[in-house]
Amino acid sequence: MNINLGIVGAMSAAVLMGTASLAEVTASNASTILDALHEYGYTGTMEKDSDGDPKIASKVSKTDFDVYFYGCTENTNCKSVIFKAGYNLKNGISALKINEWNRNKRFSRAYIDDESDPFLEMDVNLDYDGVGSENFQDTLDWWRVSVENFEDFIDW
Repeated sequence: MNINLGIVGAMSAAVLMGTASLAEVTASNASTILDALHEYGYTGTMEKDSDGDPKIASKVSKTDFDVYFYGCTENTNCKSVIFKAGYNLKNGISALKINEWNRNKRFSRAYIDDESDPFLEMDVNLDYDGVGSENFQDTLDWWRVSVENFEDFIDW
């Protein structure tokens, strides 16, 4: 009986250790996001935003975007990120058009700046244990789809 309990205990520990290793991408360690971007074929360079928090400059399809880190403690140990892309349109875009996007699309949201140029954002919650690499890869793919669809939507 003691042997069986030992085997069950060892198997439980192995499962728990395997589960813990699944969360490979966290906002608390910005380099895990940069590494994941590189692993999935994206460019990326580590920078800092105006508050000194991490920021990653990257590209999806042919579009530059930034990864901004939020909920940081002293510029580290962040809780979430936002993927953000901006577009400089010659004639801008109307709030009505942007509202149409926001009404009909999931996963990302759009807004316009004071020059009526559109921006696209997508929040990514990486608090606590973060996410596994497959989940993050899927999130990146949703971002890519959102960017490509948005660019069609705004006639980019």
